[in-house]
Amino acid sequence: MAELRKELDSGYYLQHFNELLQFVAEHYQPVLSANSSAFIHDFNSLTEPARQLLVRMLNRKGTVFSDTELSYAEIGATAPLFDELSAAAFIAPLATDNLADFWLRLTKDTLWQLLQLAQSELAEPTGAKKSQTKPQLLGTALKLPVDWLALIHQLPQRYVALQRQDALNYVYFLYFGRIEANLSLFTLRDLGIRQTGQFKQQFRPRFTDANQAQLAYQLAKAKPAIIELGKQLKKQPDKAEALLSHWLVEVTAWPLPDDNALLLKRSERCYQLGKLAEQYKLNTLAIAFYQHSNGFPASERLVRLYYSQAAQVDGHLVACQQYLQQLLDDPSCDEEWLFAEDFYRRKFSQEITNKRRSQLTQLLQDAPLVGVDELYLGKAEQGLMAYYRDKGYSVFHGENNLWLALFGLWFWHELFEHSDSALHNPFERRPRNLTAGGFYQQFEQVIEQKLNQLAQPGAATTLLSALTAHYGKANSLFYWHSDLAQQLLPLLQHAPKAGDESALAPILRAMAQDFFRHSSGYPDLLLIKDNQLEFIEVKAPGDKIQRHQLARLLALKNAGFNARIEKLQWIVDPNRIYVVLDVETTGGKAGTDRVTEIGAVKMQAGEMLGTFNTLINPERHIPSFIRRLTGISDAMVADAPKFADIANQLNEFLQGAVFVAHNAKFDYGFIRAELARCDITLDMPQLCTVVNMRRYYPGLQSYSLGKLCEEFEITLINHHRALADATATAELLKLINARRTATE
Repeated sequence: MAELRKELDSGYYLQHFNELLQFVAEHYQPVLSANSSAFIHDFNSLTEPARQLLVRMLNRKGTVFSDTELSYAEIGATAPLFDELSAAAFIAPLATDNLADFWLRLTKDTLWQLLQLAQSELAEPTGAKKSQTKPQLLGTALKLPVDWLALIHQLPQRYVALQRQDALNYVYFLYFGRIEANLSLFTLRDLGIRQTGQFKQQFRPRFTDANQAQLAYQLAKAKPAIIELGKQLKKQPDKAEALLSHWLVEVTAWPLPDDNALLLKRSERCYQLGKLAEQYKLNTLAIAFYQHSNGFPASERLVRLYYSQAAQVDGHLVACQQYLQQLLDDPSCDEEWLFAEDFYRRKFSQEITNKRRSQLTQLLQDAPLVGVDELYLGKAEQGLMAYYRDKGYSVFHGENNLWLALFGLWFWHELFEHSDSALHNPFERRPRNLTAGGFYQQFEQVIEQKLNQLAQPGAATTLLSALTAHYGKANSLFYWHSDLAQQLLPLLQHAPKAGDESALAPILRAMAQDFFRHSSGYPDLLLIKDNQLEFIEVKAPGDKIQRHQLARLLALKNAGFNARIEKLQWIVDPNRIYVVLDVETTGGKAGTDRVTEIGAVKMQAGEMLGTFNTLINPERHIPSFIRRLTGISDAMVADAPKFADIANQLNEFLQGAVFVAHNAKFDYGFIRAELARCDITLDMPQLCTVVNMRRYYPGLQSYSLGKLCEEFEITLINHHRALADATATAELLKLINARRTATE
């Protein structure tokens, strides 16, 4: 039965806006600015058609509108509503500041009208031609010495610009926590696409203090402004010092808030400005911005700048060493300590003795090399997972989601359902006090009680109950998947203990205390065998170890888990089974074109194990250029099986093998698309003979199949017929594997 599509009332947009204003008035009256309060009052005093028209304008891009583009059946005539909105100061005639938006929005016909009006005032021809493009006409217009505002007022349509935008943006900010309004969330909710109401229905205001609210609003406005500053400096780098100096004055005026969330936002803005200053070699300004930031990563940039300028600036070397020692003594996070320890050791001392350092060194030194088939190149994690499955392990790709899910489920009530949880509107899915800080302080007693319960016998049952009760509820902490319980339950059941405390407790406690720093960097894989848990961070050749990954590994080891790095070493399995395949098709697009012939050769250790070859009825006309290339005509495939007729047989032939083709992306794409039409999923490791011949036999003039066969004296009869091409490609595979095994 077809799903019924919900229909929205013609005035849905006004209903949404009214809902937003009512919510803000109810929850934020103490922190509303005078201008925002006046905006809400004056809006509610408008007639309904005027409110409808204004909201239509607010929901569209830009701030400039003409009456001719605002024709809505449910609203009626625009002119009297413009007068009403103008009297209430919601709109105004265009001013000079509005011209930039005006030029972006006007049509080519209107631009031509303006140029005609301009021509009537000028003694010389404008040089504009109606056949020119809009950008060409606009370039001509902007060079003309005319009063454009006066000419715009002569147009038959009436142009106006929205006013009171700052007051409205503050209202949006209080509701959404950002400047950008996104009323589409209301629409998606009403259409049944966006879920709400899964958590509690009582919401805490973001702010109860007006000064904090205003500072938060300033910081929110600063984010897009700094992005625009970066764009402006790319065009005008000579203005960098003046503009950034102006920002430093503004930053200095920002108060240091007691609220941790605001302090974090303030630090982020200062760090972004510092990076811009560094980009334009304004190191003194960069240092000043970083000094206004708080904690890592600004602390790292400060150290590096102090050290780089030590030869030019007296006292910077001493300041660098003292600051490093301060970071070592009282780091803001594990990453900061790891950086400070490494930098101090390399630049100032070779003999730092510290238990944490010895653990770090040992962790790196103990990382074993594991041989994984080179066919997993680019898929290192999948390769190591296959390696351990062959050894009898249950293997899961856990990474961050494993720990985020455990955290979210264990503290679900405090995060989402408690009367004091920091959800601020029905659309929010992550408590704001979690990423901004304050969650642990707010719920410290109950958090510690729940952490103690992790070591109790019924912990797994408690978690399973939470998982069952909340499965599928949309949240911004973690994603649901079918084997989540298979990972989480053994984690609780088999986690080691330190005294009476589960090894999980310090990990979850750190997340509760500083979610921002402790919510990422967790090892890639979870291995389970004989009730033992192992965590592995996978590193392919050339991969770098990130500091936050080291920090998470150290935290897990210190808690008592078996956590390690494993470095992969690519190897070639001499007994690997390959299926070398070639397809002929009706064209080059796997999504729309179809297969006309399949030829495949199964190989192991250089020997042929079997073949698969058939023409395929593509159920469509074969183009003439394809007939000339392959020799396959409509008549030849008329009585051939359709792909669906041979899909299961082909899928069985492919099982347990590596997919090989000359330009494997093409052939694999077609076979995958054809199997997908039969509801069969194809997921095989691939080897491309084009790529590997270039790698192992470099310097040849051509790597086409025909030219390679000539170069290496490989027999190729009936080129562009599937089995012939597949058989020749199998000979290339032998050449490739000879070189691959020789390089090990």
